Formats: sequence, structure tokens, C-alpha cells
Amino acid sequence: MKRITLIIAFIYFAFNANAIEITTGLNRIITVTGSAEIIIPPDEIELEITLTENNSWKSLSKIELAFMKLLFGNDIEKDRIVFNSTNSSFYWYYWWYHRNDSRKSKKIVLKLDAKTNFMKLVRDLDKEYVTSIRITKTSNKDLQKYRREVKIEAIKAAKDKATYLLEAVDEEVGRLMQVDELQVIDNNQYWGQQNTNMVRSNSIMSYSKTRGSYIENVPEIKLRYEVKTIFEIK
Repeated sequence: MKRITLIIAFIYFAFNANAIEITTGLNRIITVTGSAEIIIPPDEIELEITLTENNSWKSLSKIELAFMKLLFGNDIEKDRIVFNSTNSSFYWYYWWYHRNDSRKSKKIVLKLDAKTNFMKLVRDLDKEYVTSIRITKTSNKDLQKYRREVKIEAIKAAKDKATYLLEAVDEEVGRLMQVDELQVIDNNQYWGQQNTNMVRSNSIMSYSKTRGSYIENVPEIKLRYEVKTIFEIK
């Protein structure tokens, strides 16, 4: 009976010794965040334009003809033009003078690339029948590639941070234990995008611009990626 009790006691203490060792090992970790960002110029945008009838231009069909002539003068082909639905709106602030007046309008979306002289187009669109111009989307053909590069750089930044923090206390960073995604900023949806100017990244990547490969005088695309990592302490 004593022998059985001793064996059970030995197993109990051996198990607890291993448990303490494992727990101690798990506690030797460091948790850090890493972030990276890159700002790239768009090589394609979507420009939404609203055409509206007025006192000088009373026919929407005539407005469309003049508008198409303007686009062809800027080397914009028909396949880059998307017509949205026509709508009629009553301008209540003109009700006294135009009680029975209904102004037809039409929204048109242009898909523009780097071949278009954007500033010249905007100047040419300064017409009485053009009542609204706004950029609804910006994009770059290599956007997926840049997203991957930013994610890789964020994890590298996290390891670099863990390394110099541990070196300050004479410790060494070990293997990566866990990675969690924290924040992704992708503001190629230009209209209504978040203001990210106050966010700072550990690593800011550079983009080499080649003139003629992107659209000038258009807001750039900001990609930002942040991770939370857990590293083992050797």
C-alpha cells in the first residue's frame, strides 16, 4: 500500500513540475503591434458628373450632344462612359418663379485612366449645364500587389520592434507565436473616406512615380495595415 502511495505521489509531483515549466514557458512572451503604410497614385478613377437643364439649356438631349462632343475632344471613348438613370427634380427654392417648372437631370460616370488630361477635362467641364462633379472611386492596377507588400512590411516592423525592446533588457526574440489583424485602411473609395492623417505607422513605404503612368492632380490612395503579434522570448 505504501509503495502504491509513493508511486502516486511521484506521478503527482512530476506532473505538477511539468505544469509549472510549461506555464513559465508560456509567460515568456512579448506582445507588440506592427504597422506599415504606402501611398500610391491612382491610374484609374471614376468621375461622376451631373447634367441638368437650365434656362439656357432647356433640352437634356441637346445637353447630352454637347457633352459627348466635349468628351470626344478630350479623347474619351464611348466605352469609358456609363449613363445612370434620368431623374426629374423640382427646385422648391424657385417655386415662385417656376411653379410648374421641372428640371431634368442625368448622372454620368466616366472611367478615366492616365491617358486623360484630368485638369484639362475639368476646365472643359466648366459649363452651365454641369451642376456637379465628384470623384467616386480611385484605383491602381497593382493594388493587390501593394496590399501584400504592406502586410509583409507590417509583420517585419512588429518583429523589429520586439527585437530592440528585448535587446534593451538583454533578452532575445524567439519564434512567432500568434498574429492578429488589427486595422486595415484602404481609401480608394474616395467619396466619404475616413480621415487617416492622424494615424502613424512604424514603417512608411515609398512609391516610385513614373510620369504618364498615373493620373495627376487626383487624391492618392493610402494603404495601411496593422497587426498584433506575440513572440516567444528565448
